[in-house]
Amino acid sequence: MTTEAKFKYALKEMMLTLPLEQINVTSLCAKCGCHRQTFYYHYQDIYDLIAAIFLNEDLNALDRAKTVKDALYAFLSYFKENFVFFRSTYISAAHDLPDDFIYGKLMSKLLTILSSEKKLNGLKIEGCRTASRRYARIVSDEFGYCFKDIKITPEKFQKEMSRFIESSIAVLLPTIVGMSKEEAK
Repeated sequence: MTTEAKFKYALKEMMLTLPLEQINVTSLCAKCGCHRQTFYYHYQDIYDLIAAIFLNEDLNALDRAKTVKDALYAFLSYFKENFVFFRSTYISAAHDLPDDFIYGKLMSKLLTILSSEKKLNGLKIEGCRTASRRYARIVSDEFGYCFKDIKITPEKFQKEMSRFIESSIAVLLPTIVGMSKEEAK
């Protein structure tokens, strides 16, 4: 395992029991059995490490998703597995990092899906891009809203987000696609 991977796993593990604000470079290095200089060779601070985690995080189920519904449920599954890490990050000073992560990954996947379905939804590529941006922003905001609820449990999170996914696919996505079609005229 690389030194960078050790830091990433150690941080995620520490966040299971400690809020992010209580984790410092010294305690992280002690957990990894590394020197502080080693940490600073790779990262500027803890938030830089978190950014690296988000930048390099692979979502295999999202990569395999062929529909918007599959993509959203892939995210939901991933977030449930990493619930404490995401919630801790959302309620810390690094709250913009998971928000950017969700929006970026989701927007890219939605663009791929909507572009491949453009004959079905009647959108040109720019309309697909606009619809993807709008829907990804709303979905990432909803994920963030749920994560910021200090009382939310992984089970309640999954239940609330499943309900949101189903209703947003049935009502919100068609509305956004329709708006994009109208704007293209």
